[in-house]
Amino acid sequence: MMVEQNKKVFKWQLHVDGSSNTHDSGAGVVVSTPEGDSVECALRFDFKATNNQAEYEALIAGLKVCTVLGADEVEIFSDSQVVVNQMLDEYQARDESMITYMGLAKELLERFKEYRIVHVPREENEQADALAKLASATINIWPKNISMIRLLQPSIVKSKEVGAVFGERNNWIIPIKEYLINDVLPSDPLETKRLKYRATRYSVLNGELYKRGYSRALQRCVGPEEAEGILRSI
Repeated sequence: MMVEQNKKVFKWQLHVDGSSNTHDSGAGVVVSTPEGDSVECALRFDFKATNNQAEYEALIAGLKVCTVLGADEVEIFSDSQVVVNQMLDEYQARDESMITYMGLAKELLERFKEYRIVHVPREENEQADALAKLASATINIWPKNISMIRLLQPSIVKSKEVGAVFGERNNWIIPIKEYLINDVLPSDPLETKRLKYRATRYSVLNGELYKRGYSRALQRCVGPEEAEGILRSI
C-alpha cells in the first residue's frame, strides 16, 4: 500500500473484514499497536448476517477492541467498499439495519481524537480476511492459537431488547443460568421459546456457565464486565 507524502502515520492501525455464507457468518479483527504488537481476533456469529452486516460487525468489534486497549487515534482498513463509503458519507445507507449499524460505528468513532477510514483491496487485508473466513467456516475444532469470540446477537440489538428481564443490563448469561438453575422463564412466550432453545447448548458447573461442543472442551462463558477485564489483560 502506497503512503502519500506528508500523510499522517497513525500509531494504531485496525484491519477488519466480515464473511457470510449460507451456513454461518463471522468477522476478523487485527489491531496493530504503537509497540509493533498485533492483536488478532475472530468473531463467530450465533445469528444470520448478510455480508454487509458482517462487515459492520467487524468494524464495530474492532473499534471496541481499540478502545479497550487504550487507543486514542486509529487508521482503519476495510475491503468493503459499501461500508467504507457509507462511513465516509459517499454512499447513502437505505436499509434500516445499515443505517443503525452506521450510526453505531460513527458513535464509537467519536471516542477517538483522530481517525481515518481507508478502503483497501482484499489482498492487502489478508490477515483479517483469513480470520473472517475461519470464523464463518463450519468447523468443530478451533485452532488453539486463534482467539475466538462468539456473538449471540447483533451489535445493534439494544440491551432492553435482548433483555435481561432478570436485571443486569447486557449480561446474557443471567437468563440462561436462571433458567437452568431455578427454572425461571421470561413472561413473553416467544422469549421463553428462544431461551429454552438456547439453553440446550449450555451447562452450569460449580455456579459457572459453560457452553458444550460436539468435539471440543467445555467453554466457560463470561459476562460483559469480565470479558472487558480479559481484553484488558490481553
